[in-house]
Amino acid sequence: MMNILDEIVEHKFQEVSRLKKIFSISDFKDQITGENTGHSLITRITDENPFHFICEIKKASPSRGIIQPDFDPVRQAKMYNENGASAVSVLTDDKYFMGHLDHLKNVRKHISLPILRKEFIIDQLQIYESRAAGADIILLIARILDKNQIDDYMDCAVELGLEVLLELADVKDIDKIPLRKSNIIIGINNRNLQTFKVNVDTSLKIKEYLPRDLPVISESGIKNGDDCRLLFKYGFSGALIGETLMKSADPGQTLKEMIKAVNPC
Repeated sequence: MMNILDEIVEHKFQEVSRLKKIFSISDFKDQITGENTGHSLITRITDENPFHFICEIKKASPSRGIIQPDFDPVRQAKMYNENGASAVSVLTDDKYFMGHLDHLKNVRKHISLPILRKEFIIDQLQIYESRAAGADIILLIARILDKNQIDDYMDCAVELGLEVLLELADVKDIDKIPLRKSNIIIGINNRNLQTFKVNVDTSLKIKEYLPRDLPVISESGIKNGDDCRLLFKYGFSGALIGETLMKSADPGQTLKEMIKAVNPC
């Protein structure tokens, strides 16, 4: 029986097939202007506060349905920017998350924070598309890619000046981490990609097996300052937080309280 991740990936292949009939890599190369500089999350992690917040923008999800009916991605991004986010994550999948690449493009016009394109990348064309749209970071999900694909996509990202959030969901995914590490951040997804259930302990268990020199972000299910303090205690560089902020009546204040819990100064 097909699970939700399988379903998403199957549909993504159809999407990319349609995309290739309209655009080529050369088309996206022509849209890329200048070097992608000044929006590095890795630099922020290395040089600034000990714990960082990647704040997500998404209207809906397969597990929750519509999260924010009055959805305004630019307004949400500005709130994050004004209240201490280190980066912004923008969902661009339409069918399952009600996202769109235009959301990322519009956010790029209004903030200077690093932007992660949160997408199910299965083809190199999507990486060029991401760079042309203004993304600084792309998501690669280890569960849906083999090691050779990850290596190739990492090389492509380096060439385009993009950083990579490589998402792990299981200890077995660690074998897919590339030897080159200059543009890589590890993300551990606490959400089971087959059932979409969440358990923050997933991050703690997988991190024990990771190289100490890699920045590691915990993703999904982080609800409050106590969760953030726990992750900081275990050596995480930060957290990616979506639903908690999207559902909050005052996301700016919620973010400030989380930041204060781990970075009191």
